[in-house]
Amino acid sequence: MKKYLLFAVASLALMCSCHHDTIEDRAEREAKDYTEKYCPTPYTNDVRTDSLTFDKSSKTFTYYCRLRGLIDNPKVIAENETKLKTAIRENFSNDTGTKIYKDAKFNFIYILRSDNDPKTILLKVKLTEKDYK
Repeated sequence: MKKYLLFAVASLALMCSCHHDTIEDRAEREAKDYTEKYCPTPYTNDVRTDSLTFDKSSKTFTYYCRLRGLIDNPKVIAENETKLKTAIRENFSNDTGTKIYKDAKFNFIYILRSDNDPKTILLKVKLTEKDYK
């Protein structure tokens, strides 16, 4: 009986150890799950997330966001572009939920579109390792 129990435990351990997701697999799954469960998110300060994607080949998360209200204005965005990019970088640097991916040197892109004209990209910000050290 001991032999069979030992064999069963060893077999189970071997089966479990053979299937490990890579960090890229995990990122892809989490991006898909987040989009399915939470998107579009409610507007907060006239910004919402429409979806989140992950590209394995470039190790890049892309956040597709929508702006409404007073900030849904190309002129306002252009006049405040530096401040907006700085704020996005600072908020992202302080986000502990993405630490595992930052440690793995993944990239992150924020694409901010107009609510009035969703084809219009108001701002695109790419964050790489140098932005969140």
